[in-house]
Amino acid sequence: MKKFIVIGLGNPILTDDGVGNRIAQNLQKLVSPEVEVVEASLAGFNLIDLVAGYEKAILIDAVQTKGG
Repeated sequence: MKKFIVIGLGNPILTDDGVGNRIAQNLQKLVSPEVEVVEASLAGFNLIDLVAGYEKAILIDAVQTKGG
């Protein structure tokens, strides 16, 4: 079983919704090879297949609220 995955979520076309993807791009250059870093435009149950087989997962996402 693989140990660790970091998933940057968002839509890279939309700049405000692409924060997770951008962070994932930068993390790929910094983390050890044992950590898998991926970008994804998935949500909900679609994420299950992506995290299957890992002991730990970190999801990076952003949301814009009405107040800012």
